Amino acid sequence: MSPAFLPSLKSDSHGEAALLPGNRFFVRRFAVEGADVTSQVNLQLEALSPFPLEQMLVGHVITADGKQVLAYSAHRRRFTPEESFAWPENCPVIPEFLALCGHRLAEGGVVVHQGEERLTALAWKAGDSLPTAVVVTDRADHDEVGIAREAAALAELPADCAVEIISGLLTGQMVEGALALTAKDHETFTVSKAQLDDADIRDSDFLAARRKKERANLIMWTVAQACAAVLVICVVAEVGTAFIRGRANSLEAQIEKARPNIEEIKELDGISTRLADLGIKRLLPLEMLALVNEKRPATVEFTNITCEAKKQKASVLTKPTITIDAKTPNAGDISDLLKAVKAIPEVESATNSEPKVRDTATTFRLEVVFKQADLLKTAEATKQ
Repeated sequence: MSPAFLPSLKSDSHGEAALLPGNRFFVRRFAVEGADVTSQVNLQLEALSPFPLEQMLVGHVITADGKQVLAYSAHRRRFTPEESFAWPENCPVIPEFLALCGHRLAEGGVVVHQGEERLTALAWKAGDSLPTAVVVTDRADHDEVGIAREAAALAELPADCAVEIISGLLTGQMVEGALALTAKDHETFTVSKAQLDDADIRDSDFLAARRKKERANLIMWTVAQACAAVLVICVVAEVGTAFIRGRANSLEAQIEKARPNIEEIKELDGISTRLADLGIKRLLPLEMLALVNEKRPATVEFTNITCEAKKQKASVLTKPTITIDAKTPNAGDISDLLKAVKAIPEVESATNSEPKVRDTATTFRLEVVFKQADLLKTAEATKQ
């Protein structure tokens, strides 16, 4: 396994960043407007990606004026389960090329970084604070001249633009709550504390759970410190006067008063666990739709979708079922779609209604029944 997946950690809430190989990611820079930057990034990537956004690991960084973002995404299967499990919970997980964003050419040009395994090229236009194009490749596949030429072409820079070649270990360190990224002996690119979750490629649910856990840990640590302080005072009070003994009793009462806070934290943790269980047992409509949509011919348009736990004939069990109303100008695509859907491993059965021809389009209804256990396994594997 590459050392990039095994960062050392410090004892604070976030240690060194886990820097992932840049050639696993699709990268684009584009303009944004307004405050809801994350939604705009998701819409842009969803329009460009051939995969549903739920199957992607997504992150972005934004310029100081809030008008440009550098967005990156990778399909979850670009990383093995072993690699994903190696990402520490208490540190940011980002692509390594962000560590080069602090070193830019003021007059425009291409910066090429020579790593041990990869070459990374960032194409800059004059005055920009984020690169226009990012190209990453294995050293065996390109040389410095070739990757610089490719990055310049993507950024629409002149063929004779300036090219600077640098090297140095790429690192990311937490400094006063912000993430400082750099190539050794070169300029630093800083991701503020407020932007850390946006830059991290992991799920928003995971990041929210991590923040909640950190808050709970902080409360418990504060309570523990208070309890320890009270115990010290109690020991001192035992060798003091009766007045000090009375004070010790008062402080012991404060300890008991703090106990409900601890119980409340435990109860909240139990609630979060139950919510996680419910998340696994839900109907999984997006996963069902994603599996069927992968087999959809280009000419077939889904017009209405219904998901339900439906009881089949001669059975007492309910099974996850998706019903899709669709239309197509090519009636032959209906049988192709039905055959492809039946071949999906997670599908138990698939049927279609009698097609109806209206004007130039043929409408039909497709009902697909899924295997509950197989669908859950696929959903859990997709999240990893």
